[in-house]
Amino acid sequence: MNHVSALVAAIAFTFAGTAAQAATNLVANGSFEATTQASGTWDTYGHVAGWAAGPRGVEVRNNVVGSAFDGNNFIELDTTGNSFIAQTIATNFGEHYTLSFAYSGRPNTAGLRGNSNDILVMWGLKPVTLVGSNNATGTHQWTTYSFDVVGSLGHSTTLSFWAVGKSDSLGGSLDNVSLISNVTAPVPEPETYALMLAGLAAVATIARRRSRAG
Repeated sequence: MNHVSALVAAIAFTFAGTAAQAATNLVANGSFEATTQASGTWDTYGHVAGWAAGPRGVEVRNNVVGSAFDGNNFIELDTTGNSFIAQTIATNFGEHYTLSFAYSGRPNTAGLRGNSNDILVMWGLKPVTLVGSNNATGTHQWTTYSFDVVGSLGHSTTLSFWAVGKSDSLGGSLDNVSLISNVTAPVPEPETYALMLAGLAAVATIARRRSRAG
């Protein structure tokens, strides 16, 4: 590889790395895959990696009463009764983020009185949304929700999900939680591009002279 190719490759790698960093999910264990749960099983945990849970814990399921939206595991917040999970995330005050998650009502709950599947989403002390629907089918009907949220005063914000439907051990399912900063890498000014092109031209000239001298 000559000097010009090496420089171009380095520049491309730098910009690719910047783009990847901008899209980093700030939520730890957003798809709940950190818990080893055998297919066809479920269990209740006092907490899971990255997430604190309410006194009644959180259910991690793998192909039991539905299948995951992402990976193998998903969670249900209504264990022996309504519960919640929460994660405190490093954020910048006033910065905008895209919060997204996948939700489905528990299969075969259409005949129940009231709604067992409601989940309240909180960003700090502010409600983001309330999702919930009885599910007449025998499988998950996943829907992805996305919201713009803003970093709280200080250096962190707590994201939490609360089961708030009928407390009957049958609840909605949650998966693929993510938080992405909306702040993108600054676009180089025209002067920066000019300097880059001048540098490439200089390297190309040197490379040609060395080639002729050889």
